[in-house]
Amino acid sequence: MNKLIVITTPSFFPDEAALLTRLFEAGMTRLHIRKPGSRREELERLLDAIPAAYYPRVALHDWLDIAAERGLGGIHLNRRNPEAPAAFAGTVSRSCHSLAEVETYKPSCDYLFLSPIFPSISKEGYGSGFSLEELRAARNIIDGKVIALGGIDPERIRQLSDLPFGGVAVLGALWGSAPSLDTAESIIRQYKRMAYELTR
Repeated sequence: MNKLIVITTPSFFPDEAALLTRLFEAGMTRLHIRKPGSRREELERLLDAIPAAYYPRVALHDWLDIAAERGLGGIHLNRRNPEAPAAFAGTVSRSCHSLAEVETYKPSCDYLFLSPIFPSISKEGYGSGFSLEELRAARNIIDGKVIALGGIDPERIRQLSDLPFGGVAVLGALWGSAPSLDTAESIIRQYKRMAYELTR
């Protein structure tokens, strides 16, 4: 388990691009920009403010055609956007909420998010979809292409250490309730702490 994927907050916030750039500078290797309901121009404005050198590390969840236009590294398929644009040559990932979905989509994707593994930190009342016993029994399905999502924090990374996930995706435990440039140092510390837990 070595991949640490960061998912943006669903809403834009002031100085977001500057904070994302700080995270890239601190070693962030994969960013998923997930802004459901965003307007195209809002998404383009965010990308305009991120140095293009980091574009290969970025995957989009919406307005997927922008990924091909700008040479972004990936696109993420979901219920809103179930098909990849024909012209896209980067990595393709997808959201899955059952082990059956993982089996269905694994052959056509570079990696998959399986969620919710633990009760969500960012979505109140969004519980776990799997027990650790179920996940251990699914070792023939879970492998390096499957990324654990949902309620992931440093302590829970340790709980997954004996499972063959390829990595984890993080949201609430990284951003907290009010991310800003003022909280950049604590966010970067939290990112590095989670990256460390993955390599222990």
